[in-house]
Amino acid sequence: MRARAQRFLLLFVALVFPALATRKLPEKLLVLTNVNLVDVVSGSIDRHVNVVIKGDKVQTIAKVALIGNLGHNRTIVINANGKYLIPGLWDMHAHSAGGPAAPWNENVIYPLYVANGITGIRDMGGDLKLLQDRRQKIQHGELVGPEIVFAGPFLVAGPADASSRGVHSTDEARQVVGELKTTGVDFIKVLSDLPRETYLALATECRQQKIALAGHVPDSLSAEEAANAGQKSIEHLSGIALACSAREDELRRKKMDALARNDGAAYSAASREAESTYDATKAARLFAQFRETGTWQVPTLVWWQTQTALDNPALTKSNVLRYAPAWARQQWEAQAPTPPAVIAGFKTSFQHDLALVHVMREAGVQFLSGTDSPDPFLLPGWSLHSELELLVRAGFTPLDALRTATVNVGTFLGRQDAGTIDAKQPANLVLLEANPLDDIRNTRKIAAVILRGHYYSRSDLDKMLAGVEAIAKAEEKSK
Repeated sequence: MRARAQRFLLLFVALVFPALATRKLPEKLLVLTNVNLVDVVSGSIDRHVNVVIKGDKVQTIAKVALIGNLGHNRTIVINANGKYLIPGLWDMHAHSAGGPAAPWNENVIYPLYVANGITGIRDMGGDLKLLQDRRQKIQHGELVGPEIVFAGPFLVAGPADASSRGVHSTDEARQVVGELKTTGVDFIKVLSDLPRETYLALATECRQQKIALAGHVPDSLSAEEAANAGQKSIEHLSGIALACSAREDELRRKKMDALARNDGAAYSAASREAESTYDATKAARLFAQFRETGTWQVPTLVWWQTQTALDNPALTKSNVLRYAPAWARQQWEAQAPTPPAVIAGFKTSFQHDLALVHVMREAGVQFLSGTDSPDPFLLPGWSLHSELELLVRAGFTPLDALRTATVNVGTFLGRQDAGTIDAKQPANLVLLEANPLDDIRNTRKIAAVILRGHYYSRSDLDKMLAGVEAIAKAEEKSK
């Protein structure tokens, strides 16, 4: 009877006092006091400021915050105690809905990004329908996860599947760009096996349709041609060692021949030869062209580093692997035994890429951080922090490394609302225990994450990870 009376009372209020019934509650206020704000643009730190977040946006940043009436219960005040506030991080090369492997459970993969301070990802190839569904759930608050920009399917020369689209002619290349743009993809992603004319037709159509082209540099053409064709980002430094080789034309023929014969050993041997015949003069011309054409690099150094450790038993015993689905761990461990000669090749390539990134940075080439997670043993979230550390190892300052996952993202995407902290911008932030400009490893020391204005304390993040671990343990088989 009591419940029935309550329902009647609510109905009476809605009918008799419609203005009262439809009045919105005041927007939630989150106030961070005594925080050290890291300005990733200037490299300065604004110390002991107050940051007011209203709803899902930053409202005010000031020494003294005028926040108005605190009389309602939708205000949260957090004393940051001198901790460091940075923009939310981005992983600019991820596969969150399938791709090279089966898709992970959405309640596993997306919370891993958030718990590691990653509030945005660029998905570089996966199941289009799954990506659309998951992005919608995140936007509607039905799923905890980062902002996603995505390409949908890879464009390949081979057969299609859930995560790829076969492109077999120049006419089909022109057609697929328009089709994918209509479905709402943010950019077009290409892989290495596309024939030269097909790739060039794709690039031309992307320019005409005003949609970005990103991905691998196909073996059928040079990195110089890809830059001139308008490819906006090159992933994994693909094609660059070959473009910097004194024997580029000869080694390209060797690689194309090896591909035609499906001879992986010959292909790898030609790649090693390209690395060992580096021509500094050719490289300088290429890097100057990258600056001129605005061709960004996403080196995914952490991927190469992981390949060099496939013979290390410690790799399969990492503590963070407990957050990966059981079926994925089983697959990775089955793949881990790798011939010593292959590991040696990976180690050579990794050292070459570290040196290449150093020279490119010195030449003014622009970089973004990406990981290729969740490839084997690359855990979403943790791998981005490793990538930042590897960029510092390659010669970046901690500030410049941090920029590759923050302000550079906004520049690359052409957005002022990504990668910085300012009034009226989305409240996607990370609170750190220590200064990342002193030591880039401090990006791992996460005290809290603010995602679209919602505050996740360290305790909240630990609970989030515990939930992920429970789900991951239960998933014993791949789909």
